[in-house]
Amino acid sequence: MKNKISIFLGKSVLLLCLIFFTASCDEAFLKEVPKDFLSPENAYTDLAGFETAITALHSDARNIWAEADAASFFILPGLGADYGVYGENLTSGFRMDYSAFSATDVYTKEHWTRIYKMIKDANTIISRAESPDVKWSAESVKAQEVAEARFFRAFGYRLLANLFGGVPIIKEEVTSPKIDFARSTRTEVYQFAKDDLVFAAANLPEAEKAPGRITKAAANHLLSEINICLGDFQGAIDAASLVINNTNYSLMKTRFGRRTAVAGDVYWDLFQRGNQNRSSGNKEAIWVVQMEYKTAGGGSLQWNGLTMGYEPERAWGARYHSIKDPDGKNGFVLSDELGRPVGWVVPTYYLQQTIWQSDFNNDMRNSAYNIKRQYYYNDPTSKYFGQLATQATLASQEIRYYHPTFMKVTTPFDHPDGIITTGQVWKDIYAMRLAETYLLRAEAYLGKSDKVNAAADINVVRARANATPVLAANVDINYILDERARELVTEEFRTCTLMRLGLMVERTKKYSQILKGDGAIVASTPSLTIKDHQNLWPIPQTEIDLNGGAKLDQNPGY
Repeated sequence: MKNKISIFLGKSVLLLCLIFFTASCDEAFLKEVPKDFLSPENAYTDLAGFETAITALHSDARNIWAEADAASFFILPGLGADYGVYGENLTSGFRMDYSAFSATDVYTKEHWTRIYKMIKDANTIISRAESPDVKWSAESVKAQEVAEARFFRAFGYRLLANLFGGVPIIKEEVTSPKIDFARSTRTEVYQFAKDDLVFAAANLPEAEKAPGRITKAAANHLLSEINICLGDFQGAIDAASLVINNTNYSLMKTRFGRRTAVAGDVYWDLFQRGNQNRSSGNKEAIWVVQMEYKTAGGGSLQWNGLTMGYEPERAWGARYHSIKDPDGKNGFVLSDELGRPVGWVVPTYYLQQTIWQSDFNNDMRNSAYNIKRQYYYNDPTSKYFGQLATQATLASQEIRYYHPTFMKVTTPFDHPDGIITTGQVWKDIYAMRLAETYLLRAEAYLGKSDKVNAAADINVVRARANATPVLAANVDINYILDERARELVTEEFRTCTLMRLGLMVERTKKYSQILKGDGAIVASTPSLTIKDHQNLWPIPQTEIDLNGGAKLDQNPGY
């Protein structure tokens, strides 16, 4: 039997047909089990069906990072926060003018919809696993499938709680009309996610079943963050320690992978195409979202006839190919070194300069391999070919044309098939790596006022980067956020980090200044327009309107 379901999922509120029969009909006789197309009734009958559904969950998660020209890959990683401003429109572009940020914002709704779809798909797996019609070979096999689904459900609720605060908790597959959802508290949402992760950590495998599959370490890494959100700092330390003390994981400290013959360093190696998965020798990777070039289901999207991949290059790279030479003529042509960035995200002065000042020349993460700060004219038709683009020339050009580029966002001289016209990078995506686990444990130690152990964990990460050790007395949450910026820029969901800490407004006001071409440091529109209530996003108005059976409260200020 098909059902109608309004599951509170934004612009694509899921609607399945509900067929009502007369009371005189025999329900058993009328119950349909489709045989010529996939449905919940015939798909969830054996392990193969559940594995297919788990694959779909991975696709749901990947779409949070990689959808063609969607805003996800630059709003969550820190656009409009302390990381960056929108280069194409410095006044009213994405997250530029917070005074115009309302409950009808399309990208807020997009995130809400996408995350709840993942939760919906996870709930279907969890609920259907309990059907007596499923032929499980062993209870442990069932538990492992449910554990992976519960991990993704926890991951979804973690994002929702970070961004929106308290949200409706949907615990199982919804199979009948429902329009009376109520918000749980933020603490209740985090606790629900914690319960899922405790189960997941107990039942997931130690090693990946295949590249990108979820393991105990991934569950414990996320559990550490959730425990911090709940104020359970010892629980966070314990969960992180299970990962850090696992001999299968360690920070990469010597060069590895497929491009060691190319000049670089070990931090550079971490971000070369093909080096993210553990099969490359990478023992730092915990959860890697899979991208497969020219492979159906591998994340490839079509846009204007082009095959699209993952877009950090397009979003975060400087639009160098638009820089004019001193004569006003083209000074650059597209290069396989940097590809074709658009310059959507212009790093803030904080990200370009402030966080590097104490170790500018020795921190590996600021080396010329990892941050490109100088651009040499490469158009052979320019009389300035081979010369350095100077500040005087750049001062008159758009700010997005010239700024430091984090080389981890591209694949220098290694774009597949030499395709450099789309701004795509076909490499797998770090969702979790061990360096962040150390920084989470440092945050938990700080929560217990144990600055000595917090500094020790931070210094493990800094030692790999050849950076000066931090003194325990200098460790506070802002220092940890600075270290996360140095280590995890473009990887972490910075907006989520700041919102879970309640520091989105404070840090955006303080650190979202930008460096203009003439060298002046000026206030950005976000720093001038963001208000105190915007430590949380608004509940999408469409969801409030659709929930006619109960009042769905809006966040204050919206």
